[in-house]
Amino acid sequence: MNHKRNVPDNSVYLTSVVAGALCLINLGSTFAFNITVSLTLLALLSTYMISIGCVLRKRLIGDELPPARWSLGRFGLAINTFAFLYSGFVIVFCSFPTSVPVTTNNANWAPAVWVGVMLLAGVVYIVHGRENYTPPVVFVEGRRMANLKLQGTDSK
Repeated sequence: MNHKRNVPDNSVYLTSVVAGALCLINLGSTFAFNITVSLTLLALLSTYMISIGCVLRKRLIGDELPPARWSLGRFGLAINTFAFLYSGFVIVFCSFPTSVPVTTNNANWAPAVWVGVMLLAGVVYIVHGRENYTPPVVFVEGRRMANLKLQGTDSK
């Protein structure tokens, strides 16, 4: 951790190298590239659906949203609903195989990997995260707990 800039340098370098290596997949196999793109879309859209779904739920039950720098105004409910439904639509279609008939060699394995990663993440949270994870909601103004520091950067 670079404490002068509060940037995890090693993580940035590793992420850059892995992203570069993943870009080389297309040179070896278009099929592997398609699965990588599908898996990325599944992961990205599922996180969008979680965050948009939480905001949408708060809007539907009438809870007040925390103060923000900007707002969607009176169109917020419609935009959140469309974004949530569209994300679900795209998740379904990026899970389809690339060709028919489907065999083990041309099946889209991204949904299986995605479910496996979600199960693994759930187990890690149950075993380790429940005791050692500080959710971001405790840093929202009005809910911040006294003397609570950020994880990792404030420890030294």
